[in-house]
Amino acid sequence: MFEALKQRCGVKLTYVYLRPANLICFRAVGPYSESAPRAWGQMFMWLDQQNLRGTVKRGFGLSHFDPRYTPSEKCRYEACIDLPEALPISAWEHMLPQKLPGGAYARYRHVGAHTELGGVISEIRNSWADNKDVVLASGRPLVEIYLDDPMFCPADKRRTDLCLPVAITDN
Repeated sequence: MFEALKQRCGVKLTYVYLRPANLICFRAVGPYSESAPRAWGQMFMWLDQQNLRGTVKRGFGLSHFDPRYTPSEKCRYEACIDLPEALPISAWEHMLPQKLPGGAYARYRHVGAHTELGGVISEIRNSWADNKDVVLASGRPLVEIYLDDPMFCPADKRRTDLCLPVAITDN
């Protein structure tokens, strides 16, 4: 049932279930091309201050609004990591707690520079055609799962899972 969708989108999509997780984050508002680097800049500075750079296994970028329907100045982006164990609350008191919402997602593995992500996400969203079985779901953010720290991985080798929330229809 998903093969036609994969062909229409022009990218290799797989379907996954993301488990809910407790995260901590830095938030930025505005166009994603500006807010995402700003939020990650804060996160990387904090990780360096806490001597956690290189120990965090993955990062999560949460895009809460679809810029096709929400004015860019109102878009909200959060740069998140799993809450490190045994980290005193004083170390993350200026950060926001966040919950990664669990659920079904269409996932595309991107390998390359993070600056390419916006175009890839736009391509997937714009080529998505809801069918009778699967639709893009509202109410959950688009999730970027960063598998490589840019400090330790060249831009052309960075792996990022782009996860768009989906729902199965009752048809």
